[in-house]
Amino acid sequence: MTRRTTRRTSGVIFVKVAKTGGTVTEVALNGDTGHSVEAALEAAGLEYQSGQRIRVGGRPADMETNLKDGDVVTLSGSVKGGN
Repeated sequence: MTRRTTRRTSGVIFVKVAKTGGTVTEVALNGDTGHSVEAALEAAGLEYQSGQRIRVGGRPADMETNLKDGDVVTLSGSVKGGN
């Protein structure tokens, strides 16, 4: 288990952002940037593309979903198929 050496500051949360087929990045979000999925993706250097699915803790989410400390945001490609 890894330990964070960064001292927690009031209003700062740490979340992990993962893109399917990519790496997992831990980012710090503060009150200035907000605690939304959009802020987390931006901090991780990822851009949402139309049709991609967003999940927080395995549950469907959107760009405005508010995050809490320890959340895991997953960005995956759209599902293709059908007739």
